[in-house]
Amino acid sequence: MALVAVFATAACDGASAPAGAPTAGPATSSVGPTAPAASAGPVYRAQDLELCKRTDLRPLAELSLTVARTDPKPPLGQPGAACLFEMRTKDGHQANLRVEASTPVSEQEARLLYRATAQVTVMTPAGAITGVGDEAEAFTRRSEPGFKYAEYMIRARTGNLVVKVWLAVGGTSYAATETLASKALTLLKATQAAVPTV
Repeated sequence: MALVAVFATAACDGASAPAGAPTAGPATSSVGPTAPAASAGPVYRAQDLELCKRTDLRPLAELSLTVARTDPKPPLGQPGAACLFEMRTKDGHQANLRVEASTPVSEQEARLLYRATAQVTVMTPAGAITGVGDEAEAFTRRSEPGFKYAEYMIRARTGNLVVKVWLAVGGTSYAATETLASKALTLLKATQAAVPTV
């Protein structure tokens, strides 16, 4: 359980999150619970996804962002795939996108992982999201690290799949929450669709 909390903190703690997240010890999912695979829905496996290559950034075109570098470091403590896109706005401000797909071995572990984020994030809950999984919700945050930095995170769980999209854009004024929300939702749906089943 502690490892899940470490993962959630490192993966979505707003502005400080992905850049230098420490790597935790071994994943906790290899012991025991492989039997409950006979649940109602499909079983997902994201380990082989190359999200830095597969993530289509065209939904962000209106924000005029340029990718400076990518980091394919996978989610901490869970099987899955992720990509951090470090970007710049056209006026030189910081922007970030992290797309993450975690596939714990069971639906129960995925539920625990999903719930852990809400317990450790510094972002403010923005409500449930419907139509994108068994459970889904969004978070927002605004800060001023020398400029206006607006963040939006959406995460959704379907069976043993937990997908998280964190989009943060800096500027002289805050990016509209509605704009960030629509783009994050589009990216979340595309990531869900890209994760294969076993």
